[in-house]
Amino acid sequence: MNYKFLYILLFCMLSNDLLSDDHENIIKLGQTWSLEAKSNKLSVGNSKVLFFFSNDAFNTYQARKFSDWDNFSIIDSRNLVRLNTGDQIKIVNSRYQEKIYEVILLDGFEKNRKYFVIKEDLLNDFKLMEQNHEA
Repeated sequence: MNYKFLYILLFCMLSNDLLSDDHENIIKLGQTWSLEAKSNKLSVGNSKVLFFFSNDAFNTYQARKFSDWDNFSIIDSRNLVRLNTGDQIKIVNSRYQEKIYEVILLDGFEKNRKYFVIKEDLLNDFKLMEQNHEA
């Protein structure tokens, strides 16, 4: 009987941790993130991207979420910026209920320009850089 109680307690604790969205408060304006995932700007199939237009990023987000790839096919590959591993971005603004973030690219030929990234891509492929907390 005690084992059942312990298993139920353990299950409740683990499911609560899995359901909570700890990443929700991590992304803040002004933060710098670095691309940690394997990416090569010259490879079409093996590169992470930023979007020129927020609606392209949102259409891709919706296509992933609802498996509706008809909207995804509308995006022109010329409206994408391919990244290399180590490229850094700075968070400027959030859009579409924080599903898409407006960023400034800090590296490469296209640096200091505004682009858009999907939140899941940001959390999965990028790493938050250390922030200096100076007074």
